[in-house]
Formats: sequence, structure tokens, C-alpha cells
Amino acid sequence: MNPSPITLDQLFRFYRGLPHQRAAITELEEDIRTNGYTAAMRRDRPWFAAWSQDGKQSEPAPRKASNPLPGFPWFPQLDNGPEGWRQCQTSSIAMCLAYLQVPGIRDDLDYLKVVQRFGDTTSQATHQQALASLGVRARFITSCSAIQLRAEIRGGLPAAIGILHHGPASAPTGGGHWIAVHGFTSDAWIVNDPYGELDLAGGGWVRRGGDAGRNQRYSFRNLNPRWLVEGPESGWAWLFS
Repeated sequence: MNPSPITLDQLFRFYRGLPHQRAAITELEEDIRTNGYTAAMRRDRPWFAAWSQDGKQSEPAPRKASNPLPGFPWFPQLDNGPEGWRQCQTSSIAMCLAYLQVPGIRDDLDYLKVVQRFGDTTSQATHQQALASLGVRARFITSCSAIQLRAEIRGGLPAAIGILHHGPASAPTGGGHWIAVHGFTSDAWIVNDPYGELDLAGGGWVRRGGDAGRNQRYSFRNLNPRWLVEGPESGWAWLFS
């Protein structure tokens, strides 16, 4: 049995113009264009999960929608010390937090100190606790889509996404790597890759460290297969809506 549909009257009865609501509406509009009104208005659609956040955590600082997001910060991970090579998730999330002007987070070392109070830098559970301690609205999902990610950015919000960075784009492998997405073009994501410049087609790295991964254009053609490994709604992501 399909989940019960929601009507526009029910939806907008609770509309307050919050950032996560604006992002969800943008995603709904694209869902309707792509899949039709009846399919898009089901409660099991990705836009409805974004809409239904309970508001217990603090809202991100309001941002004027722009693509790419203006003034997005850059924090490379390899300058974090001897363990920097494994702190891609921390650095990627920290870039999002600094953009959202979360108090006390000026760079990835500030956020790393919070993370280390709760556990290991590679653990999503650790980051969930760290983000909650900062009062940040954030959610880790394994069902993100390209539609949803574009909606987040159109709503003025960045995201951190988890990808497979080894092997060819046609058959990617690896334990996983995190990057911060802050814009898109007609054929590419605009990202800050904290480790360096990824060889999108073949896997591995073209350049590492320094500013190598800053404002990279990672093509949909070669990044999406590394991110949406199990289908169009299978992306790992930290969202701030």
C-alpha cells in the first residue's frame, strides 16, 4: 500500500518560510516536473523527509540563495596534523558549519576539538553528537538524490557528501571520502575536496594538499556514480535543512 498523499492545503498550513521548508518546496517542484503531481505528493518522497524536520535543533543562519554559495570557506584536511589524512568528514562538515556561521567554528580544527570529545572522526554517530552539542540542525542520510542536493543549494545551504574515491567511475571502490558541495553548473558539482583534486575518471588523486581541492568542478558524469552507488536516491550526505 502506498503512503497516503498530502495535499497542498495540508502542506502550506504549516509553512513558516524556514530554510528547510524552502529547500523542500524547491525539491517538490522539481519532483513534480520529473515524476508528475500524483507521484510527487506521496509522503515517502525525499522532499517530504526534508519538510518534516521537527525543529528541535537551531536553524542555520539565514542565507540569500545563490549558486554557488558566496564566500564558501576552504579548510584542507592535510594540515590538521598526523591524523589529518583521515579527517575528510570533519573538514567537510566544518566548512559547512563555518559558512552557516555556527558560533565557535572558525576552521576545521575548532570543529575537530568538538568531535574528539565524542569519538572518532570517521563515525557518523560521533558527528551527530558533536553537531547536537553545537545546537546545529543536521541530519545524516543515506538516501540523498541529485534533486535533493540541488534543492539544498538553491535554498542557500551547503552539504557534505560521502563518495567512493578509488577505482574507475564505472566501478568505484574504497572505504569512502567526504567532500563539501556548495554549488552546481549544468553538468558538474562545485565542491571543496579537503584532500586534493580527485581523478574522477580513474580514481586516486591528481594533486594533494594545499589549495588543490578548492572550488573544483566535479562532473555529474564521473562523480554521481561514486556518490549514488546504489541508485539515484542512495547518496550519503550531511544536510543542514
